[in-house]
Amino acid sequence: MRNAFKAYDVRGVFNEELFPEDAVRIGACCADLIRQKACIGGDVRLSTPAIKHAFISGFLSAGFDIVDIGVAPTPVINYYGLNHKLDNVTITGSHTAPDVNGLKFFDKLGVIYDKRLRKIEEKYLNKDFSRADLHNLGALSYDNNALSEYADNIVKRIKLARKVKVVLDHGNGASCLIAAKVMESLGCEVVNVSAEPDGKFPNRDSEPRKDNLVYLQKRIIESKADFGCAFDGDADRSVFIDDKGVVLDGGIMSTFFAREILKNNKNAYIVASVDTSSALKKIVEDCGGSLVWCAVGMKNVEHGLLENKAMFGGEVSSHFYFNDFYPFSDGILSCAKLAQILSMNSAKFSDLVDSLPKFPIKHAKFNVKNHSVKFEIFNKIKDELGKEFEINTLDGLKFFLNNTDWVLVRPSNTEPVIRLTVEASNENDLKTLFERFSDKIGKFLKE
Repeated sequence: MRNAFKAYDVRGVFNEELFPEDAVRIGACCADLIRQKACIGGDVRLSTPAIKHAFISGFLSAGFDIVDIGVAPTPVINYYGLNHKLDNVTITGSHTAPDVNGLKFFDKLGVIYDKRLRKIEEKYLNKDFSRADLHNLGALSYDNNALSEYADNIVKRIKLARKVKVVLDHGNGASCLIAAKVMESLGCEVVNVSAEPDGKFPNRDSEPRKDNLVYLQKRIIESKADFGCAFDGDADRSVFIDDKGVVLDGGIMSTFFAREILKNNKNAYIVASVDTSSALKKIVEDCGGSLVWCAVGMKNVEHGLLENKAMFGGEVSSHFYFNDFYPFSDGILSCAKLAQILSMNSAKFSDLVDSLPKFPIKHAKFNVKNHSVKFEIFNKIKDELGKEFEINTLDGLKFFLNNTDWVLVRPSNTEPVIRLTVEASNENDLKTLFERFSDKIGKFLKE
């Protein structure tokens, strides 16, 4: 039986790994589990309408109502669910290739399903769900106000001290529908790049990376913008570029946001994934806050935020969580927050970033054939490294070589990929360590 269920979502190549008939059954299983009204929306991918309509059919057939809010970024759908007290479903392939699509499930706070996703999967695999009779089918309704509700909330709560100029690279994704409007309503001058919704993603991959942001970097410098922002396909991530055109990874931005938040909230808790630089730890300690490390991934950061009543959460993947608004990742809100911070500073963004502590850090990913092979190789790496180092297994394998240098090896939660992160006190040590552990992983890939 086909099974496109992954760690956090359902995802696969459309009509090869994930079919509309799968979505029908998943919809029925979801409805049978939560047994209440829900809302649904989706991104701009070409296969989104087919999957969404199929899921809705299954959901209605189990006897429960659902609201279709149309095409929207994931955080807009999450906010609608929060605002209307509804569990919510997003049809999205997020940052993956155009032929990939999937389903993400969230509770009424916008927190991604964890145990409930496993229960839906169990129902799906065992065909363990009920259908309603003709007189008790669910009802489908539509609401076209989700985008405006979302925008109004941000604009009402964030105020800028001066005009800020920003270049937005939408990558032809869902942010095209609302991000520029939000930033302009805040008082920003906005320059748009790839701002036409297109599920083929013709201008760059839906995942913003340093190698595909060259044009955005050029536009930032040419237009003398304060900063730039590139969104992924469903706009729950935002990659930032400073006024000099330097692409900033999620670890640097997490450290930046944490410092700004702690200026006015001395005792606040900050949550971060274990692959984040120790620079964040230094900043949080220096500013009087408390840092909580968690495993990589949305569900782990979100639960860390809720359990610790933390104000902010960050990931190297450029997911940023502002819990004074809500506990879910939001690329557009992150962009608005950055604009607010810069509007209150006379210094340039690049100067503010340069004032942060820095330790050289490097990330790499090693592709493998499939998820099964991924875990086979990871377990072999674990056995070998466990003989040599004292390993923390909070998420993957993390170990320190001395007071500053550390290594993290972990299997991706969503892709057939093994990830390596190395941090050192200087560039020479980083190069040596990175080559050493890259070679160790490469040895197992060749077997």
